[in-house]
Amino acid sequence: MTYTIRKINKDEYHLLEDFLYHAIYLPPGTELPERKIIYEPEIFVYVKDFGGKNDCGVVAEKDGRIVGAAWTRIIPAYGNIDDETPELAISVLPEYRGQSIGTDLMIFLFRLLLERGYKRTSLSVQKDNPAVRFYERLGYEITDEKLDHAGHEDYIMVKDLRVKLREWRVEDAPDLTEAINNTKVLDNLRDGIPYPYTEKDAMEFITAMQSAEKDSQYAFAIIYDGKVVGSIGVFRKDNVHRFTGELGYYIAEPFWGKGITTEAVRQMRDYVFENTDIVRIFAEPYAHNEASCRVLEKAGFQFEGLLRQNAIKNEKHMDMKMYAIIKTR
Repeated sequence: MTYTIRKINKDEYHLLEDFLYHAIYLPPGTELPERKIIYEPEIFVYVKDFGGKNDCGVVAEKDGRIVGAAWTRIIPAYGNIDDETPELAISVLPEYRGQSIGTDLMIFLFRLLLERGYKRTSLSVQKDNPAVRFYERLGYEITDEKLDHAGHEDYIMVKDLRVKLREWRVEDAPDLTEAINNTKVLDNLRDGIPYPYTEKDAMEFITAMQSAEKDSQYAFAIIYDGKVVGSIGVFRKDNVHRFTGELGYYIAEPFWGKGITTEAVRQMRDYVFENTDIVRIFAEPYAHNEASCRVLEKAGFQFEGLLRQNAIKNEKHMDMKMYAIIKTR
């Protein structure tokens, strides 16, 4: 299905009331409430007088009709966490759901928020709403729980916008050296990376990435808040596996446990599926590396099996796990 994602126009602000109504979550078997429910103060705050300096919105348009919208505001609503973090609302008309419109709206909106200098965005969602999984796939992390005005149990979810991928630059060598020059990082990688790791080693790696065949590997620096904190890449296999790519990544120890790696894997996944003909991405973390396995699971990869005694690392035979994700659109 062909549609366009763009910024919302001023003469379309009034449409947000309709999308707010369609954003109301209804558990199975629940009747649709009357439209007047959106005018309750706790709900109407999401659209009332939209268009202020902190308001940001995008829409999906198909055949001249607005079929979806996503917007953020800094307001005293359910998902508010502070006075600097915009809260998200999103809605797609029922007949247009399940067609990736919501994902594309969110990605476009994230870019706008970054351009405006926002570091993160929040939202509130009922615990039993299947959309929780959708938000997690797009990088939101559960940070808190609370009751809304109707007594529903809600999750507060936050997405860090400061994670991005970009091509390697020569000037990244010092940051790369700092990130990888750590045995705790190297113990979870393949052999062949020297230790101690010097800036000369970093320069050789960066040069190799810059000169590699563009259709054989896709390698990027992981940037967090303007600093190189790790590396990620997908490397195309050959012969009958030429539409398969292997994922590899690492991140500096001070940045572990912050959701940065998961977001980097999501972005890498989306880049490869949107810009190449690769249809399957797989990764083989060491079985004991539970953190890396969890990263892959949160990024939508499925566990496919245990590879027994599949590697030898630090003179020990290691089990590995096979994770993979398949392109679906």
